[in-house]
Amino acid sequence: MPTHRAASFAPSSSSASSSAAMPSLAHRRASTGVDRRRRRKACARAFAYDDADADDGAEVLSYRPGESASAPKDVRRERGNCYGCGVQLQIIDESIAGYVDPNEYQTKAVVHRQFNGMLCARCAALSNGRFVNAVEGQGGIKAAPGLITPKQLRDSLKEIRERKTLVVKVVDVTDFHGSFLKKVRDVVGGNPILLVVTKVDLLSPETNYDDLLRWVEDESAARRLTLAGVALVSSKKGFGMRDAVLQMMRERNGRDVYVMGAANVGKSTFIRAAMDELRSAGNYFAPAKRLPVASAMPGTTLGVIPLKAFEGKGVLFDTPGVFLHHRLNSLLGPEDLSIMRLGNTLKKFVPKKPECAEPPGFDSFQGYSLCWGSFLRIDILACPPNTAFSFYGPKTLRVDIMKTSDVPATIPGQEQAALRLVNEVDFVPPPGITGGLVDLSVSGLGGWVRVEKSSERGDGVIHARIYGLRGLEVFARDVMPTP
Repeated sequence: MPTHRAASFAPSSSSASSSAAMPSLAHRRASTGVDRRRRRKACARAFAYDDADADDGAEVLSYRPGESASAPKDVRRERGNCYGCGVQLQIIDESIAGYVDPNEYQTKAVVHRQFNGMLCARCAALSNGRFVNAVEGQGGIKAAPGLITPKQLRDSLKEIRERKTLVVKVVDVTDFHGSFLKKVRDVVGGNPILLVVTKVDLLSPETNYDDLLRWVEDESAARRLTLAGVALVSSKKGFGMRDAVLQMMRERNGRDVYVMGAANVGKSTFIRAAMDELRSAGNYFAPAKRLPVASAMPGTTLGVIPLKAFEGKGVLFDTPGVFLHHRLNSLLGPEDLSIMRLGNTLKKFVPKKPECAEPPGFDSFQGYSLCWGSFLRIDILACPPNTAFSFYGPKTLRVDIMKTSDVPATIPGQEQAALRLVNEVDFVPPPGITGGLVDLSVSGLGGWVRVEKSSERGDGVIHARIYGLRGLEVFARDVMPTP
């Protein structure tokens, strides 16, 4: 594949002026005298058009060809990008992201100049609930033809810090610490950040959102991140979207907007809901079709997608999710993700304490292990009888209890797949309190384990070791204010 230059996206104003300066397609056909058959043959050999040829009526902005983080170098890429994921198009290999049928490309791109009006085959499959990977490292997949590397995805974000823009940073409330992006300032520079916390509908309906908002602000301040604002939203149900869009419009102040975050936190879903909200408020510039595809597959968005979302000046950009290797949804392959169905409403499960023979009446989890699915195990070395463990997560996951002494040893030759120590908690709870003490948040799961006290009596040391898949992180955090 030939070497390309860095990708850039033309704002609507420059696109319109560029198009106005060029003769119409009909005029060029008449002036050049090239007949239809010769034009088709020429287009089949090479697609090298000016941006001025693009269809001004398209709701996705024109794309200037160049080296894109979304263009793997093992297949020839054509002009144009999939409007669903942003990847550069290709007509060679159906198994590689960006594939469109050659006849469709001929009709839409060559004849009608709709270079950014096509949906690639992978996005069509994702839209129908399938799990199709396109990112190297997802589920441990090594380099393979057509896979885009996490570095390529990160490189597509470099232009943000060089521009004066508003950054909408999207975080998953069920995985707040795992999806927070601690070093976001390295990516966005000094640009203002509006923090949008999504998926609040997955929490208990008894959650106090005022308390949750204060908790989010405190956790952000603890990470020394200054924010222009915070919004709690459910993109799927529309909760909080008006407040989020109003804050975005107020803070952008005529600037472009970049929506960014970790992979699979709900950026594209938020954008689709934001377009609905803008249109309902009378902004008919916000597109209603050809919007970014939203799916449960991490790495759905593979390139920067510009949208004409505002009246007059300004563009809204959807961006590829930052691939974080410590998240569970990055460690699982498509088949496991399909089975687990992460991202559904959280279910709370409180396992019963195992009965101890002696001393009677002092049942506790001490000396036992709590196994959450096949990827997490908590060995409880010490805890008083008034200690409980509550599991918040997908209903597809089971919690099994066994004596720690009965945990099977690692099978020789299976060391890579064995669980390993990822965190350890060892503390004495404050006297005279009950309720949640600490949350053990499992990165990328969309869930956590809460260590609780059921009564004020019987205080003592709580000591537990947390084992997980290789690369998985488990964060010990202040208790989230949700029952």
